[in-house]
Amino acid sequence: MEGLSLFADGELFAVDVTLVEKVVRNITYTPIHAAPETVAGIANMKGGIVTLLSLSELLGRGRNAEAVNAVVFKPFTSGNDQMGLLVNQPDELITIDDDMIVPPHLSGNDEEESFISGLAEVGERLYRIIDVDLIMKQFRY
Repeated sequence: MEGLSLFADGELFAVDVTLVEKVVRNITYTPIHAAPETVAGIANMKGGIVTLLSLSELLGRGRNAEAVNAVVFKPFTSGNDQMGLLVNQPDELITIDDDMIVPPHLSGNDEEESFISGLAEVGERLYRIIDVDLIMKQFRY
């Protein structure tokens, strides 16, 4: 898997880079106060709406005020609407071989475990691999 590494809440995560459309630094968005806590807000990009989810909230850690950058994913349906994750910092492109991925450790945090498909050690860094497909299905994208 070719991945994009991300920092959030002082930890490293990775997403499949083939699912990423763009990274937006210092994104401007409109909060949606009646939405679930995981939905940080929406942004208008090229006439389409991007729903921004808080990675910290998805992982059950509460809102992270330092998460000001967004990883926007390619549309999964024929519509223009997209989904993105608010993160602290996108990092670099990495290669994760399938045999490097192990099941996630059971931490007792059901929210975190539901979106992490595996762990991979690349060099001296440990990455939690985010299951973007599962997030998309849960939020119906």
